[in-house]
Amino acid sequence: MSGAQATRLGRMFRGSLALPRRLVRRPARALAIVGLLAVIGLGCGIAGAYLWADYHVRAARAELDRYHTSKAIEHLKASLRVWPHDAETLILAARASRRAGAFDEAARCLERCPPSHGKMEADLVLERALLRMERGELDGANRVRDDALKRGDPALSLVLEAWAKGCLRMYRPLEAEEAVKLWLERQPDNPQALDIRGQIRERQQMPDDAIECYRLALAADAELDEVRRHLCAALMQENEFDEARPHLEFLNRRTAGDAVVKVHLARVHARMGQTKEAESLLEEALALRPEFAPALAERGKLALQDGRTDEAEQWLRRAVVLEPGDLPARYQLALCLERNDKTEEARQEQARLRALEADAQRLQEISTVKMQQDPHNADLHYQAGIIALRVGNSAEGLRWLHSALRENPDHQETHNELMKYYQSIRDFQKAREHRAKLRNPNKIEPRS
Repeated sequence: MSGAQATRLGRMFRGSLALPRRLVRRPARALAIVGLLAVIGLGCGIAGAYLWADYHVRAARAELDRYHTSKAIEHLKASLRVWPHDAETLILAARASRRAGAFDEAARCLERCPPSHGKMEADLVLERALLRMERGELDGANRVRDDALKRGDPALSLVLEAWAKGCLRMYRPLEAEEAVKLWLERQPDNPQALDIRGQIRERQQMPDDAIECYRLALAADAELDEVRRHLCAALMQENEFDEARPHLEFLNRRTAGDAVVKVHLARVHARMGQTKEAESLLEEALALRPEFAPALAERGKLALQDGRTDEAEQWLRRAVVLEPGDLPARYQLALCLERNDKTEEARQEQARLRALEADAQRLQEISTVKMQQDPHNADLHYQAGIIALRVGNSAEGLRWLHSALRENPDHQETHNELMKYYQSIRDFQKAREHRAKLRNPNKIEPRS
């Protein structure tokens, strides 16, 4: 190193020590500088967090516009960690939860929204109306829809979507079709509208049309996994295993934790005679959900086909306990009991099967004819609730029973059934509330 270079290095070293020396000599200035740097750092951290949250809100809105609900939910979770009380984020979170069928979570998001003004207040009012509509509370649906139509509201597609889903939920497919028709007139390739039309066609017992609707929806957006699931379920129902298989394999790779997909794929392998592959998929499904009735029923069916009747009986018994309304599983169980020389139990199981078939036929009549003709008939809502409770679907049964009371708050059979239900789950306060509504409570026997 030359002498000049050494001199320059020495000056640089001494210069680097000059500022610390001055700060040591003047501690007040040093503290002020440190405080200023801390404030700048904190400000940069807050700004960074807000920019990060804003990115996730914008990404969530874009995903919701494309009906990619699960992706939107992940973005909104990230944003809410920074903005837990932001009205826009909470409204979007409510919309995503509503679309995912998590109605209680959607309601909680809306309850957390702070008072708003202008457009944000209008968005909040709209989302509350959409939640009621999609839940099946359709009294104000026509007004909301008509207002949106008159204004040319950009949120019209949201209104038509919630209206169609709510009508389907309340067994009113013709009204659901009316909403979808209006929607597709404006957006002919909207994949969500096509998906809902497919569900309407399934409700109307038009499986080929339903499958075609799902195909068109996927052609519009191949990333819609929920539509692909609907297509697979419809194809499996029609025994179109060859077409279903690539879709199921795609979903199984993409969503490895989906037990429903694994059961469908196991059925495809079983149909092809690949029993080992089928059983392996069912084991994966049960590892994910040990009490998943469709997987248990399919294990029983495979064991029965292989002549392992004792093992099959165990699987099938577990399946029908968890899902009492599964007609194919009950049929397999009755057959299994016969082969195991349990004649009396087989006879009883066949009687249950006939009763369930009668219930299914009655529910089909209610859902496709009666409810469309007389949607405000509390008796029809009550009958749908009773059938759902009989097959073990308590949530659906309660929904229909409470819907019956919205139509007729004095409906005695409904209060009676709700009283018995709440007694059975030992919710005695609610049981007393419904008992108090009965005109002749002493004549009612509590459910055993």
